[in-house]
Amino acid sequence: MKMNLLLLIGTMFAPVGAAAYGVGLMVHLMMSGVFGLAHGALLESAGVSSIGAGVGYGALFGLMHGLAAGAALGMMPMVHPRLKSRAALTPALAGGPGRPDEELLEAPGFFGLNYPLMTTMGFFALHVMFGVIVGMVYGAWA
Repeated sequence: MKMNLLLLIGTMFAPVGAAAYGVGLMVHLMMSGVFGLAHGALLESAGVSSIGAGVGYGALFGLMHGLAAGAALGMMPMVHPRLKSRAALTPALAGGPGRPDEELLEAPGFFGLNYPLMTTMGFFALHVMFGVIVGMVYGAWA
């Protein structure tokens, strides 16, 4: 996969570099926890009481999560200061909020379609896997 999600998230708050990876990791882990709880709430409302049901519903919720996250990727240039397409939208921001020569990242596009197709497929597969894992854990404890 070409997409570096930690760098993509981290550079919303810090310039390209080691700090951006750390910030991206922290934000992504926090979002994973929040979405894990949201998946758990959906599994509870669906009445999941077995591992098999947890896997099925988890895959469905993971796919829905992937669709929502993929749509959000396409809207990133509106809020991300270090994406190339943002600089094209707002020439005054070329180079991001820091130095004028600051490195800009490629915008992922909706569902990551600005990257190779395997990136988009991996993006969805990983969201479905997240849902399946949460569903398995939830179903085992239900």
